[in-house]
Amino acid sequence: MFSTILLQLIILFLPTQLGLHFWPEFSRAAGIKVDYLSPTLYFIDILIASFVLLNLQSVVGWLKHNLTPVLIFLVFALLNTYFSVSPLNSLSWWTHLTLYIIFFLVLRLRMVSWANIRASLLASTFLIIILEIVQFVNQSSVGGIFYWLGERAFTSSTPGLARLYFLGNNFVRAPSIFSHPNSLAGYLMIVYYLFHKYRAPLWQRLVIFLGILLTFSKAVLLAFLLIISLHVSPVFLIWFFLVLSLLQPFVTMIPTAIQFISDRIFLLTPAKDIVLSSPIFGVGLGGFIPSLVHYLPGSFLLSEKLQPVHNLLLLLLSEIGLLGFGILLLLIRLDYKKNRYQKILALIAIVIITGAFDHYWWTLPQNRLILLLSGAVLL
Repeated sequence: MFSTILLQLIILFLPTQLGLHFWPEFSRAAGIKVDYLSPTLYFIDILIASFVLLNLQSVVGWLKHNLTPVLIFLVFALLNTYFSVSPLNSLSWWTHLTLYIIFFLVLRLRMVSWANIRASLLASTFLIIILEIVQFVNQSSVGGIFYWLGERAFTSSTPGLARLYFLGNNFVRAPSIFSHPNSLAGYLMIVYYLFHKYRAPLWQRLVIFLGILLTFSKAVLLAFLLIISLHVSPVFLIWFFLVLSLLQPFVTMIPTAIQFISDRIFLLTPAKDIVLSSPIFGVGLGGFIPSLVHYLPGSFLLSEKLQPVHNLLLLLLSEIGLLGFGILLLLIRLDYKKNRYQKILALIAIVIITGAFDHYWWTLPQNRLILLLSGAVLL
């Protein structure tokens, strides 16, 4: 009973960012505090850890019957941390990742279904969309309780915000309680896909689609067009955008005048160099930014430049290396059942398409958690 209540609370608080940030020495790069490197204890983490503890017996039972993949995972995590450019930072990332993987495992073991999560997911999603609409109309944050849920204070004149330029007007793109509207868009895209997949009422899907539209995220709108509207084969999309992701570092050879995403391609060349510097083990989980300081000119060591590359595949390759990718494929192969994985091909396609232009599926907890939750339900 209590476990069921906890699950509903987890889903309600899934999009929130309430957390306690720590700032040890390894959370700095070139002497600059970097949010991505700050070990953070989120309120949602406490809920998830409690949920896992209540289901610990079933987890232990599963581990006893699956020692091979568990040992492979643990050995690689240790090697990746040992060879990391920032071992303590990698240890923090592996701890968080392990908690989320065990959460996914518990969801699978409990056979959590769409019916179990629909109402709570609808409530939390509508709340963040309502906040997004109010922010967009007012062109400012709302404050109050929403600050504690993760809303960042801003006004229309706050520098460094994602903006929309339309007919000579300058609009702030509302992020709701997310760190960026693109992250919000990715989250809502996964939620929309679930409501679409399970044939939810049209009005519910329309509200979620409105939330997606108001983010003005080109990558998510592209994914929506290809997967939901045009029904393009997910397998084709996965392969096409994987190849596109690998080819992106060569976009830097295109003249600047037609680089409409020049702010995104800035880190592609350093990312390629980081991958080549440690192709087998990677630079360690969370090690991209600490490595980046060695590949940027001193004049570019600014807080706005010290961020993950906007390319999910390159980011993963840089941090876990070819060995990590090989182990990932091996673990999938050990558990591969064709009919099961057919169910999540569209989900994977969404991640690969949007991941070709951003990193939030790997770096932000809300996006990781909605992805794991949806995967557990669909599988």
